[in-house]
Amino acid sequence: MRLLGVLESQKQLGGASYPPTLERLAELTGDTPAVTAKALTTREAKARVLLSRGVGGKKKPAPGTTLVLLADDLQAVAQSDRLLELQLQSARTAGAPAVALAQLPKGLLPALSRAFKAAIERRIAERRLPRTLGALTGKKPLFFFIADAVLPAAGAPARPAAPAPHGAPRHAAPEGAPRHAAPEGAPRHTALDGAHHPAALDGAHHPAAPAAAPHLATPDAAPAPAPFAARFDAAFAALDRDAGGHNYVTLHALRAALPDVPRAVFDAELAALRRQRRYSLDPSDGRHHQMAEAERDAGIMEAGNLLVYVAQRHDA
Repeated sequence: MRLLGVLESQKQLGGASYPPTLERLAELTGDTPAVTAKALTTREAKARVLLSRGVGGKKKPAPGTTLVLLADDLQAVAQSDRLLELQLQSARTAGAPAVALAQLPKGLLPALSRAFKAAIERRIAERRLPRTLGALTGKKPLFFFIADAVLPAAGAPARPAAPAPHGAPRHAAPEGAPRHAAPEGAPRHTALDGAHHPAALDGAHHPAAPAAAPHLATPDAAPAPAPFAARFDAAFAALDRDAGGHNYVTLHALRAALPDVPRAVFDAELAALRRQRRYSLDPSDGRHHQMAEAERDAGIMEAGNLLVYVAQRHDA
């Protein structure tokens, strides 16, 4: 059966190629998703192939959210990053991008749903998630895509430590050090201008310390880093020029060109550029270039597709 042969070949490619979505398998076989789904209902196909979701009935899942897998691979697929990302993509909405754990297995075949839920619970216990995802643990864990989170811009200063709450104990004096109680009625100095004024411990009046002089940047101070968009534009232009000017650059090469930008920040900033219609992302079909492991790791999983190429748009 040709369809099974295509599925086996996709498994050998590995990575984002397997398991393919019903939509992708239809593309590879040259048929429509409806024709491909019907072909999977034959006795030979049913004996060896599973669909992650049912395709019959009134509520037909979109072919782009239904995975086609060999029956022997059910446990491996249940534990895969691919299924978790695909289920989150299917369940999330623009108004509710965070999804409860109980919602993630919905729509899956019963056997796959049970194995998938158990795999997620192990992930939470081991604090192990794909790089594209985050989770809030607790009684009802929530999962979300890092790209949906609001993150600080690259190079943003760290948040200062929060002041101690009112009534919190102050640092105690070293053991054995003399302790002096302030006489009743002795004046205590309060910080009114943001400067720190020590309290009077011996009853004597201490004048307020002069305000610190404002910090002035010296000529040799390090310049502020350029905005991400400008650096990304420059890196893309240079890499594309070196590759022959085909307007196709791998995410792996772009990440390597901006090594100081954390992955989560890089993804969030790139998502903003995509919303501005400045860049688009594409998957690899495996026909013209066999992706290396590092190139696959640098990709971004969306709707069951591993996006590994960046192209500049000119229709904004």
